[in-house]
Amino acid sequence: MDPPAPSFLVELLHSVPHINITLHRVNDTFNPSSPVYVESLGILASIPAALLIISLVFLLLYLLTRCCDRKPRKPKSHGCQKCTLIFFAVVCCAAIGLGLYGNDDLHNGMLQIFGSGRKIEQLILNVRNQTEMVKHNLKSKVVLSELESKFEQPPQHYNQTAQYLLQDTVKMVKDNTTLAINALETVVYLTRPSYSDITLKSLLDSFEFYEELRWPATLGFLTFLLVLCIILVIGATRSSRCALIFFSVCGLLAVTVCWLLSGIYLASAVALGDFCMKPNDYICSQQKLKDVQYTYCSSVGTNRYVLRLNESKDYVDRAKESLETVTRIAMDLYPRFELSSKINRLNGELDDSKRQLIALSAMADRRTVMEHYADATRGLCEAGLLGLTLMLLASLVSAAILSLLVCVDSHTWIYLTKKRPYEDKSETTPLFPASTATASPSAPISSGTMTVNRTLLHAQITTGNGTTAGGASGAGLIASSGRNGTAHGLRGLASYSGDESPPPDYNVVVHDNRASGHHTLGRLPSQHSYVAGPNNGKYATLSKQCKTLESNDFY
Repeated sequence: MDPPAPSFLVELLHSVPHINITLHRVNDTFNPSSPVYVESLGILASIPAALLIISLVFLLLYLLTRCCDRKPRKPKSHGCQKCTLIFFAVVCCAAIGLGLYGNDDLHNGMLQIFGSGRKIEQLILNVRNQTEMVKHNLKSKVVLSELESKFEQPPQHYNQTAQYLLQDTVKMVKDNTTLAINALETVVYLTRPSYSDITLKSLLDSFEFYEELRWPATLGFLTFLLVLCIILVIGATRSSRCALIFFSVCGLLAVTVCWLLSGIYLASAVALGDFCMKPNDYICSQQKLKDVQYTYCSSVGTNRYVLRLNESKDYVDRAKESLETVTRIAMDLYPRFELSSKINRLNGELDDSKRQLIALSAMADRRTVMEHYADATRGLCEAGLLGLTLMLLASLVSAAILSLLVCVDSHTWIYLTKKRPYEDKSETTPLFPASTATASPSAPISSGTMTVNRTLLHAQITTGNGTTAGGASGAGLIASSGRNGTAHGLRGLASYSGDESPPPDYNVVVHDNRASGHHTLGRLPSQHSYVAGPNNGKYATLSKQCKTLESNDFY
């Protein structure tokens, strides 16, 4: 039975150029023991690694430019970025779903390989066990039988020649049976591997262990990518800085892993395509894998198992013929002895052994084993290779999209502020409202966002035994304030004692310039205007050199 023709996917992957470090084409025949072939696969795997380095450098340069750009952005300008994040996050989820499908296909293909391999392993084990059983029966029931002891007594019709012939024939039965047992021991020896051989069971155990780790690990990583995309969509729709920053950090790690996995998948897919072009050539070149050599690689008529089993069957046939001769001679020489039951038991044992040997020859035949090998090759080169190729495409697409998402996401959360910036409000309320003219001296006078402490004014009036606290009456007034608009101090405030009355031409005035958005402390337009208030207007007055307080002085 010839192996199936390679599929289009196998030919496509096999056609990928294999080059060495000097960029020269090398032999593309699957041979993992060749350093040159392994070097060509390593160069193929380095292509996604180079793309990883390029994407990381581009991301670094992009983030550096974003750090230098601190221009504020309007909230409406983030709408396009959020739509871009959501769209490509959905596309990335589709690519991840393709990877999940490919992972499941690859796992099913590997399970098909393990199932076929276990059938071949069980077949060889059955051949060995049944061969040992046939060998044990022939040795215990035929070779060790006491048939010749029955003919040691002189016959009733004495014939020395016939008696010698009978004894020689009995000996031939045992000798042929012994030769049949020796052939069966050879089969047992061939099916029992040595320490230097690679058994099919050991290979299957190793690959099953790695597959039990690979399948859930890949499934978990792809699920993690799906969760990241969902977090990104939620963060973009709700304008959550925390979610977007979390995606930027974890997305950078995901990009690195995706590019590295792409390199591994690319080298593995190309190597598997090379293997599936001529799988028989590589399998039969493994001399240490004797189970495969004796069952699959040997042609019809050269199978060592079948040859030794047929040889044992031939010796059993000769033993049966010799036993029939013994029966005829014994019935003539010893008619009174009960030899028929003894000879019939030996004859039945030889017949059973012959039937078992025929069944074992059919079981170990290459045409029977070929079906299991065909199933294993089909599972590897069809379902397995297709799943691996889908995982390669999904990993490449996911890595590219995640790189784009990290850039756009970083651009979004950098300009996404937690709260709106402080906006200055124009002060339309007078500094000293009329409703507070009769308030207590210790009460603060508030106007809009600016407050002047009247206690400070009163304290400066009464300091220094009737002398002015701020100096001469011509001293100027300077008001300093913080961003909360509270006046911290007044300098150059003129004050007088209680017996003296202030000049009528110095008063505190507030010009409410609503158009310019600031207050002005200065002189009244009229020289004879007085400020209404307690103590007959005996309040601290401001200097002639009064400073105009702009809104910038308070913010």
